[in-house]
Amino acid sequence: MGAAKRKSPDAMPTDEAVAKAKTKLSFPMLVAGSRGDTRRLRPKFEIHASYRVRGGSLVDLGGKRVIIFVHGYNVTVPEALSSSVDFFSQLSAALQRDGASPDAVGYLAFTWPGDVGPIYFNTAQEFAQHSGVALYQLVRDLREKNNVDRLTLVTHSLGAHVGLRSAAILGERVYRGKTKTRYSDLLLLAPAVENDVFRRAVLLERYHFPESAFGIRKLHIFTSRADAVLSTAFAVSELDKALGYAGPESMRPLKSLGQRVREVSGGQNRFDFEVHDFSPTSTTIINPALHAKSHGDYWNRPAQADYYANLIA
Repeated sequence: MGAAKRKSPDAMPTDEAVAKAKTKLSFPMLVAGSRGDTRRLRPKFEIHASYRVRGGSLVDLGGKRVIIFVHGYNVTVPEALSSSVDFFSQLSAALQRDGASPDAVGYLAFTWPGDVGPIYFNTAQEFAQHSGVALYQLVRDLREKNNVDRLTLVTHSLGAHVGLRSAAILGERVYRGKTKTRYSDLLLLAPAVENDVFRRAVLLERYHFPESAFGIRKLHIFTSRADAVLSTAFAVSELDKALGYAGPESMRPLKSLGQRVREVSGGQNRFDFEVHDFSPTSTTIINPALHAKSHGDYWNRPAQADYYANLIA
């Protein structure tokens, strides 16, 4: 067998493809993303650090609280649309069980060009780094130009890189008094980033995002030690442990960031965090309907969606 070839990621979906995917939903879903209008083998900032919208307009989300879902690594456009529809179907039902009005919530799927092939994780990280800029621009425009009431971000796998990069840019601007826009909630499901991602980078380390704390009100990290993708493939690729496997290497950086956010803002802003162990052997979450037995097992059951809805309600 020959070596696996690097794949040119899919381009942005057409409006028709989005419309077809949304027929399975009983509520509107907007799609945005950092994919270009054509396939491109390598990351390019001028293309992948900007967002494009399909299936509607950001104006449609004005006045609502918006929930954004970011998929993970090596996910094609059809797979991204399918997983977004599945996740939002579960979450919308859970929020309605909690009493949320369907008209008050907007759902936005964010797709990015991480589908580069199964062994090109480093290239996907480069795409994720650019895509975080596009997501930041999208969030800025939602809040500051379209009067979105509240922003919740949910990421899966390497989508955590995209999300934390966007939060770090927001955080830097909050720190310098350039904006007041922050994520109300950030949920990292099985995050495929290093477990010391919130510690300031040293030497040749890359992709650390301590500044993200200034751009997030409440951070939730979901882990599972039953996740074979993070316990093996990530460890081999990165020579480090994944945040989504057993949580942060140390809680000290996160606690320090929480104190720093309060100090810098004069007590006006907070950064709080919580780790949720969805391992089948978890000593803190004992309901088996919540346990994640694999890398993608985070929105397969209503109990999981109910859990998320309770956190962001």
